[in-house]
Amino acid sequence: MKRTRFWLMLFSAPLVFGSMLAGASENIPIAIAYQGQFAPRGVSDGVGGTVVIWEDFRTGKDWEVYAQRLNSDGIPLWAEDGVPICEKRRDQRWLRLVRNDDRIIIAWTDQRAPGNWDVYAQTIDLSGNKLMPDGGVPVCTHPADQSDIEMLSDGSGGAVIVWKDRRRDPDLHDLYVQRIDGNGQPMWQLDGVPVFPSEALQSTPRLVSGDADSFYVVWWEVIGYEQWDIMAHRIGMDGKHVWQAPTVVSPMEGLQGEPRAVSDGRGGLIVVWQIYENFINDDFYAQRIDPVGNKVWEANGVPICNAEGVQKNRTITSDGHGGVVAVWRDERDVFSDLYAQRIDANGIPRWKRNGIPLCVAGGYQDKPFLTRCGENEFFVAWLDFREDYGDESNDAIYGQKINLEGKALWTENGIPLCTADGVQQPPYVIESESGQLSVVWSDARSDIGDIYMYRLK
Repeated sequence: MKRTRFWLMLFSAPLVFGSMLAGASENIPIAIAYQGQFAPRGVSDGVGGTVVIWEDFRTGKDWEVYAQRLNSDGIPLWAEDGVPICEKRRDQRWLRLVRNDDRIIIAWTDQRAPGNWDVYAQTIDLSGNKLMPDGGVPVCTHPADQSDIEMLSDGSGGAVIVWKDRRRDPDLHDLYVQRIDGNGQPMWQLDGVPVFPSEALQSTPRLVSGDADSFYVVWWEVIGYEQWDIMAHRIGMDGKHVWQAPTVVSPMEGLQGEPRAVSDGRGGLIVVWQIYENFINDDFYAQRIDPVGNKVWEANGVPICNAEGVQKNRTITSDGHGGVVAVWRDERDVFSDLYAQRIDANGIPRWKRNGIPLCVAGGYQDKPFLTRCGENEFFVAWLDFREDYGDESNDAIYGQKINLEGKALWTENGIPLCTADGVQQPPYVIESESGQLSVVWSDARSDIGDIYMYRLK
């Protein structure tokens, strides 16, 4: 049945929403193996196609790492249902990837050693061949748990990987970081170096490129029950601190968390975070940090949204002009909607105070994924529950494109990307060098989870 579905979908006529979606595709199956495939992520392959990775449970006992490459027409180029990247015993989860020219570095957390999680990596070429030893190479195998990895290309064929680490205390976690070369060899101290030693609990690391010789780490630091901070630090590609100490991005008092960060395109970065006032009217703010660690905008940050109700699940991207665009789930109404705001390079909100409505259709809208696509345009995909009434859950995936002025370029409240039966998981968006957008997700239309793609030109 699945194989029949595969060919029916592959050769179905494309959906066309006028000229704005010329070249859009039906849902393309990437992996529909038995049991389940989840949490897809991807990168452009550099020649108009994409490489997608995911967590795979086809064995029914262990989570493994699989990948597939698709060309610019959405045709899979490797083995049907993907090629295995790591099939070691026990679980491999929390996948990340970066592309360096014609090489893809993939990193993950790995439970092959009984009793704890480690960090491993593998490099593949555009033919799907593994270039490191089978099972990958260890990035950190300290006996304590490592988790929540993030990865960034080092610009020289390798990668920088950061993670949460419990080696100091099983009940706490610090952040450690390691740089590997294109062959997976560690370039710094074995098992990584601390981002910045602290007695606090460090969590939710984010990585942002600085210049050719450095990068930024942003994180959430829990000092106590009444003090949660957002921190930023700059580290050189030699593993040494560029700043003498981290910058406290958020205000000095209160509860702040869940940071997001992007480059400002001028050597610094922009950080967006949640402020927890009473967990009923949570807001979020932004701050720009220059290359020497100074705050560029107001001391306590610029409010992106402080409307009534909870705002959460933010996604951000650079506006291409030194500022930031944010999209979030907003509960100022009965149902959660999607709102958006742009903050320019001077910290000034460019759209309506507290944001403009991006989607206010019936039901809930949640888990947006935002990316800049071309000059002065932005694309966002999200989970949509506008058909979710009564006892039946009909979640779908919708998308919208907006311009630098915040004007919606497609149909009001977005266009459907997937309305198949079954549960859809949050979307992930990939942009190719030619400007083609690919949306990937896991859904349960015919199994507990398969990987699908929707392409827009």
